[in-house]
Amino acid sequence: MLRLAVLGSPIAHSLSPAMHRYALSSLGLEGSYEALETPLEALKDRLERVRREYRGANLTIPLKEVALPLLDWVAPEAQAIGAVNTVLSVEGRLFGFNTDAPGFLQALRAEGIPLMGPALVLGAGGAGRAVAWALKEAGLEVWVWNRTSTRAEALAEEFGLEAVPLERAKEARLLVNATSVGLKDPTATPLPAEFFPREGAAVDLVYRPLWTRFLREAQARGLMVQTGLPMLAWQGALAFRIWTGLLPDARGMEAAALQALGEG
Repeated sequence: MLRLAVLGSPIAHSLSPAMHRYALSSLGLEGSYEALETPLEALKDRLERVRREYRGANLTIPLKEVALPLLDWVAPEAQAIGAVNTVLSVEGRLFGFNTDAPGFLQALRAEGIPLMGPALVLGAGGAGRAVAWALKEAGLEVWVWNRTSTRAEALAEEFGLEAVPLERAKEARLLVNATSVGLKDPTATPLPAEFFPREGAAVDLVYRPLWTRFLREAQARGLMVQTGLPMLAWQGALAFRIWTGLLPDARGMEAAALQALGEG
């Protein structure tokens, strides 16, 4: 039986089990997908358990960046991004990948969101790094902002991007919230409403709530908007392909996530 899991902390809110159970069922595979609470200090031991007992695992906050040195091999893209969200276990070896970056681009394409720059990525953590790297690889001019400006500057220097103040959002054509702002407080937003551009698109990687203040204000300004579920589904589908060689239906995974969220 195929054993899969997602590691993170907190992890109870994860929609990944619902998505991957759909993937297993839809492809006729016998298996399980568990959510395993894994704080930073428990990561090393948990990965050793994955090595022994699982086919693979997803990693989420706060583990994506710290996992790299604990793996036997890391894909060049994940190495460049500096974050791993998918681990494959084969014959006692752990292989690390990043499906956040290609998953983000696939989600944009699937929803018809134009790849137009400048793109402003809000946040310089694991998700922000993946999105910024993906957009640069796609040929866009990419700007980055972070609440701690030194993190934005470090990321910009590392990736050859530009760290900008928040008000430059007015000039962007694609806005991506890769911070956790809005997750714990639905009234919070990383971007004041007056800083939204007059045209373009906005994507929020937060999906609890599904319609964040950031997205609602972007939509009110006439921007195209995308919730965090399409990227979540696509990165999951691509991870599933790494584990099994089979690509599940990302839209079906998104529907399963929506239902688990209580909005399906």
